[in-house]
Amino acid sequence: MRFLKVIAQDRSGKGVADTLRLQFFQDEQWLREATDDEVLRLKTFGAHYFKCRWFNDGEGEERHLRMFSLNPTADGSPDSVRLHFHEGSNIAYKAAVHDLDNDGAFENVLCTDVDNDGRANRTDRTRVNALVREYLKLDRQ
Repeated sequence: MRFLKVIAQDRSGKGVADTLRLQFFQDEQWLREATDDEVLRLKTFGAHYFKCRWFNDGEGEERHLRMFSLNPTADGSPDSVRLHFHEGSNIAYKAAVHDLDNDGAFENVLCTDVDNDGRANRTDRTRVNALVREYLKLDRQ
């Protein structure tokens, strides 16, 4: 399965993420870093991801997000996009969006407190939708 690994880092030591790394994998095998063009197209993605406050101190990579889409019908339109927030090899929490009728719109958003503010609410669902929307700009190519 192909997935995007997103690593945010606080390299300045100010307590907020200031660096974003984007890597592509296939079945746990590293493929490549995102190209300059992909990084440019994912600029908005990065801004949304920083709001999740899921980052590492310094140059660490323990905390990261893995995003992937599922398309069991193989019709070119994903039925589901999954977000797995990792703490090392363990999944700390998950989020997902589902297209229930295969019309290209995601009717169902399942998530917990993805922005780590202590509440699972509409803001979290909005953040997940925004991340998925930006991710699909790359995934559909």
